[in-house]
Amino acid sequence: MIVPMKRLTLVALKADEEAILQALQRTGTVEVISQADVSDEKTGDEQLFSQVQRFESAAQLLKRYGEKPPMGPKPEMSAEELFASMPESVALMERTEELDKTLAAARSEIEKKETLIETLLPWERLDARIEDIHATRSVRYAVGFLPLCAVEQVEAAGFAVEAFPGARETAVLVASAASEYDEMQRALKELDFAEFNFPAMKGTPRMNIRALETEIASLRETEAQTVNALETVAKQRTLLLEGLDATSIERDRARSAAAVEKTTSAFILEGWVRADEEEKAQKAVAGAAEVFSFETREPLEEEAPPSAMKNKKLVEPFESIVTMYAYPSYRGVDATAVMAPFYFLFFGMMLSDAGYGLVMTIACAVVILKYKNMEPGIGKMVKMFFWCGLSTTFWGFMFGSFFGDAVNVIATTFFGRPDIRLAPLWFEPVSEPIRLLTFSFLIGIIHLFVGLGLKFYQYAREGKYYDAVCDVVFWYLLVGGGIVYLLTMPMITEMLGIPFQLPPIAATVAAWCALAGLVGIILTGGRDSKNPFARLAQGLYSAYNVTGYLSDILSYSRLLALGLATGVIAQVFNKMGSMAGGGIVGAIMFIVVFLIGHTLNIGINLLGAYVHTNRLQYVEFFGKFYEGGGRMFEPFRRNTKYADIKED
Repeated sequence: MIVPMKRLTLVALKADEEAILQALQRTGTVEVISQADVSDEKTGDEQLFSQVQRFESAAQLLKRYGEKPPMGPKPEMSAEELFASMPESVALMERTEELDKTLAAARSEIEKKETLIETLLPWERLDARIEDIHATRSVRYAVGFLPLCAVEQVEAAGFAVEAFPGARETAVLVASAASEYDEMQRALKELDFAEFNFPAMKGTPRMNIRALETEIASLRETEAQTVNALETVAKQRTLLLEGLDATSIERDRARSAAAVEKTTSAFILEGWVRADEEEKAQKAVAGAAEVFSFETREPLEEEAPPSAMKNKKLVEPFESIVTMYAYPSYRGVDATAVMAPFYFLFFGMMLSDAGYGLVMTIACAVVILKYKNMEPGIGKMVKMFFWCGLSTTFWGFMFGSFFGDAVNVIATTFFGRPDIRLAPLWFEPVSEPIRLLTFSFLIGIIHLFVGLGLKFYQYAREGKYYDAVCDVVFWYLLVGGGIVYLLTMPMITEMLGIPFQLPPIAATVAAWCALAGLVGIILTGGRDSKNPFARLAQGLYSAYNVTGYLSDILSYSRLLALGLATGVIAQVFNKMGSMAGGGIVGAIMFIVVFLIGHTLNIGINLLGAYVHTNRLQYVEFFGKFYEGGGRMFEPFRRNTKYADIKED
């Protein structure tokens, strides 16, 4: 259900503002409505927001140097314990930043010096000192690179050349008399000469390369020491994360303080509070201040309150499926309670293997019992798969599938007992696929009609009874009448394996109902249009949507398809595993193939069951009534990522 909301107006003395905000943040009951621009730069405490970013950067850096944290619940601690460790957290953050700067500087210098070495390597065999290669009164030099074949031409032109061939080009030092310098430049230009300028260094290139290598070795040692220091610091990363949580709490409180209106002596806080937590919020304020005004009212028609969902524990895990599609609007319907039984049913039918279901159930149960403080979203998903595992187990026994036909294969291959098998409690889909297809269509029709019923409920709740008749009742008559009429036809009942056939009178009644629904849809489908011709055209187009209902019903055949796929693939792996026969070799081969094959099968078909069950909810079911566009209720609270704050 969607929890009713109240609009809150809180007025109190400015002197009590900090205490009240702390109390509200502790209870997490009020979503503050911003009355001002509360961007990080305009809250008046840029240093606080900068510190959050510094903590995040430092924590992300240490993540690369520490061991992967174990899965599990967040550690619990009191707010006092969290904030008491702030000095150590800040010191650790600053130490991390210092080490990061040292490491970055060392690596930057290494990169620069390696680039210099790469630049000097072509000239390593040059014996001249770099500072001596400069123009004199009588001699001029040209330093650079020539194509491999051009050196001989320079020598033939009468210039002195010292060449150092490389893989693709030749490094050359060309000398000429001062009077021939221009001629030398023209000759080199014609040979695609690329000029090179030595860095500002002294000594030979070889001497400089060796000196740079020595410096790089020293920098490498500094780099290694810094990395070791970061690995040591990373062991205290939890302390850094606690500091991040504490600073984030203070940042959120600063944002909320900036969001309220203030006078010289008072402040006004506007917000939303859940109706079932109104008293809790008021008590929190009363505990923090003596003088205040706490007033609530119902939302106005033009207001768009946030949405909060509240369901029974059995249904709550399925909320994630609804919110994954779209958060329900405040005045819409929370479909979780109605959708959950169908989701439970469809998932189990698609996977439909008792062995796979037990694996899912046990695995999820272990996670739930071991990690009791999981993130709410992850916790709901794990619990949902727990229930889906139970459904899979149920349908596996109903269809006689336990890791496919593993019971019969093992009994036959290793014990010579082909008579031993897991008998289905209902029937085997592989032997009677039409029976399962008929059942799939039946529950699909029920699913669609329940969706239409929810649409009727929405209209009725809003007092739109005429719309309810036009958009729901007429479709019930048309689609329902059409289905009943088909059940009076021998061809349909025989094809679907239905053991009964409705009498002719049912055909007459169904035909008149379907005709009434069709006429009603044509006449009212375009009722929003004032033009009678446009209204009729829109009505005819609306009636054409009956093909959409046919498509929706046929879509439930995926319950048959995925259920058969799981069982048949499992049987194939069992057959492959038993090909070596009995004995030790056969047993080893069977175990290997069994483990690998069924692991692949459960992974692939579990994903398929999840995707296609969601699809049936989102397209066929939600498409009939669901209104998204809602906004999740986000109360002002202690939003921590790494530690759970115990209630005071």
